[in-house]
Amino acid sequence: MEEKGASFEKAMEELEEAHGKDFLFEDGRVLGSMCTKPMDGSVDVHCKFIESNLGNPGLYPGTKQLEERILSMVSSLLHGNDFHGQVQAGGTESNIVAAWVARNVSGKNEVVYCENAHFSMLKACDVLRMKPVEVGLNENFEMDVGEVEDKITDDTAIVVASAGSTELGAIDPIEQLSDICGDKTFLHVDASFGGFVIPFLEELGYPTRPFDFQLDGVSSLVLDGHKMGMSTIPSSVFLLRKEEDLRSIAVESPYLTSLHSTSLLGTRSSAGVAALYFAIRTLGREGYREIVKKCMENTMYLASEVKRIGLGVPIEPVMNICGILVDDPAKVREELDGKNWKVSMSRHPDCLRVVVMPHVTRQVIDSFVRDLEDVSGG
Repeated sequence: MEEKGASFEKAMEELEEAHGKDFLFEDGRVLGSMCTKPMDGSVDVHCKFIESNLGNPGLYPGTKQLEERILSMVSSLLHGNDFHGQVQAGGTESNIVAAWVARNVSGKNEVVYCENAHFSMLKACDVLRMKPVEVGLNENFEMDVGEVEDKITDDTAIVVASAGSTELGAIDPIEQLSDICGDKTFLHVDASFGGFVIPFLEELGYPTRPFDFQLDGVSSLVLDGHKMGMSTIPSSVFLLRKEEDLRSIAVESPYLTSLHSTSLLGTRSSAGVAALYFAIRTLGREGYREIVKKCMENTMYLASEVKRIGLGVPIEPVMNICGILVDDPAKVREELDGKNWKVSMSRHPDCLRVVVMPHVTRQVIDSFVRDLEDVSGG
């Protein structure tokens, strides 16, 4: 740190230089991210609430009220009734908290999750000193239910399922998992991506399956507002069926305005709460349905174009994520990167992965497919 601070102009020049090196969603070249450009107005709302810290909720009763309204609105979207929880920093925090709650409530120590589960489950096991128990996939790249049954033990604290897997958007057989877990084992659903997609797929007539609180065995669920919720980063909604479960992680916080803290983070960036409230209130079901409709139409178009150039897809897209089978995914990805396409890869199976977010238009897809055909020999 220098003794004398730089001028406003100099600091802004350096910031503009750094920002200019970043890839922006509006450029249309980011195809591997589950985030997108926040909807118009949400950034202004975010900035308005930039001082809010729901780690000390007594100072921010208005922001706290917005959080409670979000929990109520999202509960109803997911077949619940004013369930309990928090707006958190992301799916990783929520997945860790779910395992933390399950461990404290049950006194057990094993986490059963699928090999294509989000890497945050490994973080959860490491931080909480819980035992990871990995199960395999079925032919549709979903959690193998039979293997789950085999691997649940008397020390299983939690089973973690995906509703919109990070790799291919697959939805695990959560209805069957709900029956298996029942009231014996905590069942957490990671719907970080799918939570703002699957309810509207159903309304649009796409084939889907139950994944939320309409299933009695589901104990908790997370969905991210900064993904298909169209809000700013961070804004992830964590919901629990039972309020007393959240109290299992409470610690005393005597110097704050609340007697106990029931969050993983102390300071909670809460501008995302206001931004997500704005998104949900202004979009409504109709707005989200239209966003999902366009994304799915573009996803199916991408899949058809991939096939047209002689390549394949591992499964027909379940939601707005499309896997692309190529001979050497790492090499093709590197060559696409050289053309400024930011795609990602899946491990199960080994393939390219494109997330068709709202910033991925037909024109973007046409341009991408031309370059894909060129570098893959399709």
